[in-house]
Amino acid sequence: MKQFVVLASVCCVLLAGRVVLSAPAPQQGNDVQVVRSFSENNGVDGYKFTYELSDGQIRSEVGTYRDVKDAEGKDVKSLFVQGSYSFVGPDGQTYWVNYTADENGYHPKVGTGPTGGIQPGQDAPIA
Repeated sequence: MKQFVVLASVCCVLLAGRVVLSAPAPQQGNDVQVVRSFSENNGVDGYKFTYELSDGQIRSEVGTYRDVKDAEGKDVKSLFVQGSYSFVGPDGQTYWVNYTADENGYHPKVGTGPTGGIQPGQDAPIA
């Protein structure tokens, strides 16, 4: 059994190495610049960040704590996240996702086009 575990571990490492080695090389000549960047995290009340890149990528997220009941009915703190990101695909179309995440899971709203998602200069949460 011990030999099987060792053999399985070696196989996993070799496969992982092959995946990494076969990954496409980074594109040369794509000088993507940070247009805007903001981050705040005091470690107690939550966090927020935003960044925009010159290639059209935008991401913004806010995380706050709120009181909820656990399975036993006890009060506990839970992280509530609101965020949005968008990017321009290879087809020139803008793709966007607005989402929330809480004790009940991840709740995305997705779309394409210039409206509906986060816009340059905007921060989460997106209405």
